[in-house]
Amino acid sequence: MTATTESTTEPTDGPILAGLRVLDLSHQYSGALSASFLADLGASVIAVEHPTKTSIRTMLPRKGEQSMWWSVIQRGKRVITLDINTERGRELAIELAKGADVICENFRPGTLEKWGLGPADLTAAGVNAVLLRISGFGQTGPDRERPGFGTIAEAISGFAHLNGEPDGPPTFPSTTLADGVAATFGAFGVMAALWGRRHNGPATGVEVVDMALFEGLFRIIPTQIASYSQFGAAPHRPGNKLTSHGVLRNLFRSADGRWFVVSAVGPAAIRRILLAAEAVPQMARVDAGVMMSDPAAVVEFLDECDDLLHVWAAKWDYATLAKRLAEADAVHQQVFSAEDIVADPQFQARGDLIEVPDDVLGPVLMQGVVPKFPNREHTVDRAGPPRGADNTSVFAELGLDEATIAALRADGVI
Repeated sequence: MTATTESTTEPTDGPILAGLRVLDLSHQYSGALSASFLADLGASVIAVEHPTKTSIRTMLPRKGEQSMWWSVIQRGKRVITLDINTERGRELAIELAKGADVICENFRPGTLEKWGLGPADLTAAGVNAVLLRISGFGQTGPDRERPGFGTIAEAISGFAHLNGEPDGPPTFPSTTLADGVAATFGAFGVMAALWGRRHNGPATGVEVVDMALFEGLFRIIPTQIASYSQFGAAPHRPGNKLTSHGVLRNLFRSADGRWFVVSAVGPAAIRRILLAAEAVPQMARVDAGVMMSDPAAVVEFLDECDDLLHVWAAKWDYATLAKRLAEADAVHQQVFSAEDIVADPQFQARGDLIEVPDDVLGPVLMQGVVPKFPNREHTVDRAGPPRGADNTSVFAELGLDEATIAALRADGVI
């Protein structure tokens, strides 16, 4: 499937990050995803993979030996093999770093320093770049040396505690939420550092962007700490219903078994949902100002609305419910699966579904580039390539001839 993007203007300019050079040393998802975001927007990214051991390649699902994770995360990059935990590998890594504006890594703190590739080592070698360091707990603090994956971040950030049914256990996401949020903050930090070095200085040596896996997810949960600080009690998980936030939001099931959500913040949006459900008495109370009454009364009123919406949803098929909600201009959405997403015209119109050539699998449908820049064209020309696919071209750019590259391969350095 090749999706088209509806726009009033055709793209006139090239990728927004064209000319940005990135060296991706990441061996796990979060760092590699940050570099992937930069590659999507036109940065030239060289990803370094160990000659024999690659965690991402082992992840499921796989088709044959090709992991879907590898295809998506390493898309748009040139991929080489290099054992940087060897003296010759370290020397080559430094040469690659000298040609980079950005370096990404997500080893445990102290690992790069042990290999002689820490910020001070790189600066002393003449490297002038932003170094993004994503780790479980960050480069400082008593837990800095602890290992960590996204699940640990979801546990410590408060996210899992706030998710799940009120009388059930904490609930973790089924995909890499903390890693993805950390990767997004990491890419943001990289761009902030590049801007600061260009406009505020100094623009020499290595500038570190230090990102702990848990901190991005922790940062985007708006009120858990402020509420605890003001009321002296930690917020508890509310399930899908958010009446305790003064919000009319929940998951509902139609008569024909489809799951959907409605969401409303503020009297006008709440009234639209009640209009769709023909809840005349409740609309009158909204008009009378119930949403500005005592907080306990607000929650009681929203709980009443929630109950009636469950009854209303169970009476009608989803097509009828969606029609009424749309006519009332209420915020609502059926819960989509991957099958629904692929068939959805909005995803297609936005260019959010693209086919990317994969050397092993052929064309692979995956997410498009975000965010959008209407006046610029961004494309993804390849999925994550086979191991060492770009060894010859990248090392040749460092001045290595074929015999030297062959010797490095024979010695297990690449």
